[in-house]
Amino acid sequence: MDKARRRELRDQYKRSERDARIAHCALTEEQLSDLVDATDELVVEQGCFHDTRHAEQWAERNGIAPDFFLPGLRELGGYCDCEIVMNCDPGIVFDR
Repeated sequence: MDKARRRELRDQYKRSERDARIAHCALTEEQLSDLVDATDELVVEQGCFHDTRHAEQWAERNGIAPDFFLPGLRELGGYCDCEIVMNCDPGIVFDR
């Protein structure tokens, strides 16, 4: 297999991985960024309680049902607030 074909296959694989991450997310890049920033702030101030209470507070303030986006964040490794901050970086999820 020549270099051009390997590069094409690699790029195709990376695009499909990015598309899968975005599909899991259910939030826009801006919403995810806002969620991660707000959750990070609360985790620093209050700590992580090993649940998603800070993310749920953000959702409530923004009129978004937690059931809409939390399952997708779990797929990305965000099972609690500190994991949302660490594993759901919008730059990685949206590959920017």
